[in-house]
Amino acid sequence: MRSLNILIVDDHPLTCQGYSIILNNAVDEGQLPEMNIDTAFTSHEAYIKLKELQSNAKKYDILLLDILIPVSEKDKIYSGEDLGLLVRKLSPQVKIIVQTGLLDNHLLYSVFTNLNPEGIIIKNDLDEVTFVQAINAVLANVPYYSNTFVKLIRNQFPKKYILDAHDRELLYLLSKGVASKDIPKYIPWSLSKVEKRKRLLRKKLGVEDKNVLSLINKAKEAGFL
Repeated sequence: MRSLNILIVDDHPLTCQGYSIILNNAVDEGQLPEMNIDTAFTSHEAYIKLKELQSNAKKYDILLLDILIPVSEKDKIYSGEDLGLLVRKLSPQVKIIVQTGLLDNHLLYSVFTNLNPEGIIIKNDLDEVTFVQAINAVLANVPYYSNTFVKLIRNQFPKKYILDAHDRELLYLLSKGVASKDIPKYIPWSLSKVEKRKRLLRKKLGVEDKNVLSLINKAKEAGFL
């Protein structure tokens, strides 16, 4: 059996190192197959590694993805979810395991619905045993969701909070101080469409105040920024 290619994306180097140690120990103990482990600390770095593998006719088998990673305006990647969707496009065969410390229903429902990852692990549930179990499960084509996430599913996520890539890009631009009238310079929309999207975002996030700052603060609270 060939070695697996795994990419770990997390903006904390120590976290990547810890995951790598656990995986290598599991390989040594015969709990996991041989694997080549790559790490990326930013969305742009991850994007470059994915493109490099494509050019070399190799593929990643598993992507371990944190949701809160540094933005890459150049690549139009504004969250881990955006990176995951790009991976789905570039390498559909990759099995994605999301690991996050966020417990906000709004963001997690968006990730669960839009990205449909093979696994979701809440970091509070994470230890060496569950980590190895998650890898083995997705390799066997069995979805893996940690206990805390399963409880969130049972409590029914609020569908009104689903945001798409354009929503996230708009929120990011607004958070950087780009005026609504200038948004069409970055996104090919009319000004009327920009205003319509802002109204929809306020409705989705439950923001009654028309002030842009209120919308941005709510998006940050929900983990979208």
